[in-house]
Amino acid sequence: MNKILKYIIFMALMLIMLQSHAQAPETIKGTVYEYNNDKKLVAVPYANVYWLENHKGTSTDEKGMFVLEKPNKKQANLVVSFVGYKNDTILVNSDKKEIKIVLTNNTELSEVTISGGMEGAYISRLKPIKTEVITQAGLNKLACCNLSESFENSATVDVGYSDAVSGAKQIQMLGLAGIYSQLMWENIPFLRGLSSSYGLSYVPGSWMESIQISKGTSSVINGYESVTGQINVEYKKPQTAKPFFLNYYISSELKNELNVFSTHKINKNLSTMLMGHGSYMGTKWDENNDGFMDQPKLNQINLFNRWAYEGEGYHSILGFNFVNENRNGGQMDYDENIHRNDTIKYGIGIKNQRFQLFTKNGFEIKGMEETSLGIQAAATYHKQDAYFGLTNYNGTQKSLYLNAIFQSEITHRHLYSLGFSYQYDNYEETYSKLKANKTYDTSYNRPRIESVPGVFAQYTYEIPEKLTVIAGIRADFNSYYRTFVTPRLHLKWNITNSATLRASAGKGYRSASIFSENMGYLASSRTVMIVDNLDLEEAWNYGINFSKCWEFKENRKATFTIDFYRTDFINQVVVDIDHMMHHVDFYNLGFKNTGGKSYSNSLQAEFNIDAFKRFNIGVAARMNDVKVDYLNGTMEKPYVSKYKGLLTMSYATKYEKWMFDFTLQLNGKSRLPNMKMAPAAPVYDNYSPAYAFLLGQITRKFRNFDVYVGSENISDYMQHDPIMGASKPFSNAFDASMIWGPIMGRMFYGGIRWTIN
Repeated sequence: MNKILKYIIFMALMLIMLQSHAQAPETIKGTVYEYNNDKKLVAVPYANVYWLENHKGTSTDEKGMFVLEKPNKKQANLVVSFVGYKNDTILVNSDKKEIKIVLTNNTELSEVTISGGMEGAYISRLKPIKTEVITQAGLNKLACCNLSESFENSATVDVGYSDAVSGAKQIQMLGLAGIYSQLMWENIPFLRGLSSSYGLSYVPGSWMESIQISKGTSSVINGYESVTGQINVEYKKPQTAKPFFLNYYISSELKNELNVFSTHKINKNLSTMLMGHGSYMGTKWDENNDGFMDQPKLNQINLFNRWAYEGEGYHSILGFNFVNENRNGGQMDYDENIHRNDTIKYGIGIKNQRFQLFTKNGFEIKGMEETSLGIQAAATYHKQDAYFGLTNYNGTQKSLYLNAIFQSEITHRHLYSLGFSYQYDNYEETYSKLKANKTYDTSYNRPRIESVPGVFAQYTYEIPEKLTVIAGIRADFNSYYRTFVTPRLHLKWNITNSATLRASAGKGYRSASIFSENMGYLASSRTVMIVDNLDLEEAWNYGINFSKCWEFKENRKATFTIDFYRTDFINQVVVDIDHMMHHVDFYNLGFKNTGGKSYSNSLQAEFNIDAFKRFNIGVAARMNDVKVDYLNGTMEKPYVSKYKGLLTMSYATKYEKWMFDFTLQLNGKSRLPNMKMAPAAPVYDNYSPAYAFLLGQITRKFRNFDVYVGSENISDYMQHDPIMGASKPFSNAFDASMIWGPIMGRMFYGGIRWTIN
């Protein structure tokens, strides 16, 4: 660990030195202004400024000033944009040293601020698929140590613990598990398979530039796996990121995190970026006095390096990511060197190693307008070794991904995309339990190889600023399962300049990795039973969304959005923890004439308003109705809140020197599993209580650094006795997987963000 940390620091210092010794490029200085109500020019802070030719840009400072490197051209177009104003494009000669830009009011919005939550997020009015974008500004309003902690201000995504001992977090969208939402890294499939349970912690918050959340099925270009939605993470880019950044975080639980990155522009075309993350928690806590650690001891090293090349008609990104993480938990006095493989003390150990190599390439086809070719490729190796008491799981995943996309136009309003994709997954998994005679009873040792070539086509009809229709279809040939076809349709209609209607319908498929996706159940006395020949999961998703925006004086605005989505499964790998108390059964939907219904209905409404200058209030409400046909009958899916409410408030002083953010979540009741051995009829009266969850943060901005302090679970509400049978962890009464609420009490944190421009 120390060697890797030394390597991070050494590489960061080397990049800083290279940056300082590099020949200074020519720059242009400028100031962006607007006319106030008295018709006087005033500076516009935090406006976006970028070159149209290469999209390299920056933002204005508190005084509306900016400094930007010139492109290597005699003339270039400089674009200035700011919410509520017309984009201004200015032709700049290479000999120009300084410039002044005055923005004018815009009568037509290009984007609207999202309701339900947060300044620092918006719903793009231009995208045909409803997409909620959480920006860097929005991420900075939260502790946001990693991806799993980035949705606390979102009504769309729910986050909770999978169990009470491993510290793993899981997400839900539209009332269904996060495995049905496609997780992407810059449109490359990212967290899937063995990374399902712990992968959200592999994405540090300080590395992210934005998060794009879309509901329903996504474009066929991105594959067939999206059922309930897609979450795409954009990392910071070496072309636009600051030369050096450091973020240090510490919590009242003595969890420490360090994030650092450094960029270097080697020449006008080539740039690189090295990012490093280290997190450590070595203190044992037992707030509820059940004898178990509330969180496991943890250490993680995460390295990410990317190279970007921007040439004439060609763009390329190449990089790698390495993650090494260890988690050790269990009873407070558990010692792995002493108690491993015995029944004296209960402990867990989870080791993950992950390596990913990726590349993205774009080619502009000369002589053909609006024509390009894009190629994406990635190779992933993931190894996981875990034990929960006497239960062992070992898995290895080797994956390859390739996606080639050709895009062109028939006429100005008619676009099409054609492509080929290939996904290869090789899983080797072993599940076993240690018996009394110290030998392992291996109940699952089955390799699975999926080779999936596919082809796709997509047609887009567009009337600019009015109507967009996207129709797509793809066919994939899965060597382990079968051939299947995925149709999808998206519609966006701008009813007025400030009102938009969207609709979508489409199919999604996925193959289940039942152990890695349900690791939380291994932290119990339950026996894993695969009672059916598991098939490919298949579902339809339908959705409709309406959004409306109003503008007021002083650039204040209000937005309202409402949407409804339904998911209908044709086949689903059912996870049944109700049939028998000490089992978790896996079978296909309709097994043994149980019925073939599994569906999710989700209705959500949000309203956001700038109550007055620099003070934003957001409210949101959501209702979920999720039912599945189990062996014991049709029942609500467990651990899914029937409703959720959200209140957010944000206030910033002038120039955002001080920022205050507060969030209140109201989480509705959820059905808990039946606790009878084999009930004759479904039991509906066993529900968790509704509860409130509060969090807040204060940020002070200085010239080159920010200081922030905050608290989570301010009301100190905790689930009572999250571990059943904690005093007898090797008996049938033990179960640490029945988690419906917070398992950690009030937590304080603080940190610093330091930037070198």
